Amino acid sequence: MTYTVCLILIRLFSTITGRFGGDVSLTILLAIAVASLVICAVSYYFSRIKLFSFTLILFYASSVYLGSFLFSHCPSIVFIAIVALLVAVPFACLLIFALDTHFALFCTDTSFALVVVWMLAPVLLGINFIYYLVKMLHD
Repeated sequence: MTYTVCLILIRLFSTITGRFGGDVSLTILLAIAVASLVICAVSYYFSRIKLFSFTLILFYASSVYLGSFLFSHCPSIVFIAIVALLVAVPFACLLIFALDTHFALFCTDTSFALVVVWMLAPVLLGINFIYYLVKMLHD
């Protein structure tokens, strides 16, 4: 399932970048990821749920697409493990939170879901930023 989510996000960004000539630099992708995470945090603080959802999806999509370029020299299992831990786990937590909020499926407090998202999103951005710096220094 994680691999399918990765492929869907990569396909989404490849269709977006195909409209702009197919050349999107890694710097632009990193800037999109940073800006969308900042806007996501601000919109969460001001309780703008639709903007929060959109920028969170934009952050994860740009981070996965950036990671696919940065980890192209590594074995694919490294990239899949990073995406599984730092993208699939937060989305699973958000799904559990949404189902519990809407249908009251669980009898426990599921507010931990947003804590997991806010803990793992900066880690994903940090990993992408470090690999971006390493790639820029070696190329």
